[in-house]
Amino acid sequence: LESIFVGSEDIRKQLPAESASFDAVNAAFCETMWSLRDAPSALAGCSAPGVLEGLLEMDEKLDRIQKSLDEYLETKRQAFPRFYFLSNDDLLEILGQARDPQAVQPHMRKCFEAIKTLDMREAAHGGKRGLEAVGIQAVDKEYVPLSAPVACGGPVESWLLAVEKGMVDTLAGLLFRCYAEMKKAKREKWIRDWAGMLSLAAGQIAWTAECTKALHLMAEGHKTAMRQARKKQTSLLNKLCDMVRGNLGSLDRKKVVNILTVEVHSREVLDKMVKAGCASVNDFEWLLQLRFYWEAGTERCVVRQTNTCHKFGYEYIGNPGRLVITPLTDRCYTTLTTALHLHRGGLPQGPAGTGKTETVKDLSKNLAKNCIVFNCSDGLDYKSLGRMFSGLAQTGAWSCFDEFNRIEVEVLSVVAQQILCILTAVTESKSRFLFEGKEIRLDRTCGIFVTMNPGYAGRSELPENLKALLRPMSMMAPDISLIIEIMLYAEGFTTSKSLAKKMTTLYHLMMQQLSKQDHYDFGLRSVKSVLNQAGALKRSDPEMAEDVILLRSIRDMNAPKFIAQDMPLFNALMSDLFPGTDVPTVDYGKLQEAIEEELAERGLQVVPAVVFKCIQTYESKLTRHGNMLVGPSLGGKSTVWNVLAAAMSRLRKAEVEGFQAVRPIVINPKAVPYANLYGEYDLQTFEWTDGVLAKVMRDVCSDERPDEKWLLMDGPVDTLWIESMN
Repeated sequence: LESIFVGSEDIRKQLPAESASFDAVNAAFCETMWSLRDAPSALAGCSAPGVLEGLLEMDEKLDRIQKSLDEYLETKRQAFPRFYFLSNDDLLEILGQARDPQAVQPHMRKCFEAIKTLDMREAAHGGKRGLEAVGIQAVDKEYVPLSAPVACGGPVESWLLAVEKGMVDTLAGLLFRCYAEMKKAKREKWIRDWAGMLSLAAGQIAWTAECTKALHLMAEGHKTAMRQARKKQTSLLNKLCDMVRGNLGSLDRKKVVNILTVEVHSREVLDKMVKAGCASVNDFEWLLQLRFYWEAGTERCVVRQTNTCHKFGYEYIGNPGRLVITPLTDRCYTTLTTALHLHRGGLPQGPAGTGKTETVKDLSKNLAKNCIVFNCSDGLDYKSLGRMFSGLAQTGAWSCFDEFNRIEVEVLSVVAQQILCILTAVTESKSRFLFEGKEIRLDRTCGIFVTMNPGYAGRSELPENLKALLRPMSMMAPDISLIIEIMLYAEGFTTSKSLAKKMTTLYHLMMQQLSKQDHYDFGLRSVKSVLNQAGALKRSDPEMAEDVILLRSIRDMNAPKFIAQDMPLFNALMSDLFPGTDVPTVDYGKLQEAIEEELAERGLQVVPAVVFKCIQTYESKLTRHGNMLVGPSLGGKSTVWNVLAAAMSRLRKAEVEGFQAVRPIVINPKAVPYANLYGEYDLQTFEWTDGVLAKVMRDVCSDERPDEKWLLMDGPVDTLWIESMN
């Protein structure tokens, strides 16, 4: 409490009685300590009259202060419900600097996922000068001006609420204008001028209108209407493809790749409808799709699927990558939208890498809803989950509780009551309801989604009363060749169809023929990293042959993890599928020299295998955030990372471009109990204490220097700590 009441003037003003009470306790405590210092022995000091009574009284006062502080934070959270998703420390930091709106900027991302900062200008309001927000700046430098400036004065929760309302009104107005512009402007200029999420939504509204028109014509007897619509869609895709291959900035490229991914699916839907001979707007094949309309008589967008209807959320989501929509994704969408329609939660379940969480996130992007992904661990209790649910009900956000069955079963049965309470209020169309003893507002568009992996060790079975509230959906292996084809197509590969076939075949053969090692993974995640790498290579060298690009990405991403016996087989498979294609060897001149010098300096022999592994580690690190060095003891794992780190720092000193100094931070994950590694909730006081890793992570994240910070978990991997690492 000291840092709150002693450090911050603003909070002292807002809680005067508590501040006075805290000052009294503070003074009394210091006085007690002085008297103890002067006492001849501990026994005499502690048994002096009044010491015990004094300490007990102080303790009681501090409890009362803590309680009022919690109530004070709760009122702030009810005023601006997105504060429910912030920890008490973060919230106190924001409230402590409430006078300076600029000090709230670093916390914007915690309240609005896609907004990095607000564009603030000085302005006069009622004779007083103050700041006002005039626009939204995203992480990828996208800028959206607000339709009306929002004054950033007064209590922080009230102007943040005004910013939220400003964002929704602005995007609603812009979407309508963006759709109107679409017909007039050239496609290339139109995509550049409008925010990515607006051009995506406008495109989907236009597609829905096209299809509806074609279906009406079919019903009147125009046999070719559907085919013409498909032809139009194909020519649009070709235009977009030419754009991708052209010279685009990184933001425009992101937009075009996203639009391509969505529009390809629209073409496939048209294909399906032509094949099925759909001839009416009531055909089930058409009703199954996510359809975007203008709500009758308004300028607001609604999204329909089967017999459900959802309002478009107008949450600013920036330009995150969009999912390739496979038949599995479509079925999952249908299940989830129906779950919302029936006032239920959704429960996608299935093995790892089948897209459970991503599908929920992607549906939320389609409906422009704020979606909060929360990784559950066994340390969660019902109070902290209750706080999340309370925030969801008031903000109307969606939540995706990942790995839900890691929570202990005693907690899950209380959670079932909490979810039931919210869903009942939604069903009864209430605007306020009682939750955990407090009356709170209800935004009826909130959604509760839960994902889980049923067959894992150390997971609990969901209680029956919870199962009844969630609509289950089984996710199985997705259609990999379709995903590969569309991702390559969206990156501008012309031969995407044949390349997808080759890559799918190669992955099947690798699964069947290579040895079975624990660390091999040929699932969706591994495929995706290869495709991202291929896209990056295509951009850096557009002239290179496409099969060479894909061959190189597959080799670079997979070769480091194969054991020596599997390498010849892998090379043979590659040359069978890509006959006559030679991959140029990459020259690592400067880096290789530095590694060899480093080895010599340490008095080690320059063994080609070690040098090669150093370079592979460096390559893997360029393409992934997390890497794992696997091998027997005395296999040279520590030597490799030590030498690589020293070599990179050496190149930085020599001012070679592209290298930074490295600061490794080594933690042995098995040296401390699991709770001290990540942090834990004290169930008595409901206080969170950071663990070693959490503390180090906070420090390196707030460090703005350009050096590379490597967090090394040096120790055996077991399911307990690695699971929470995820």
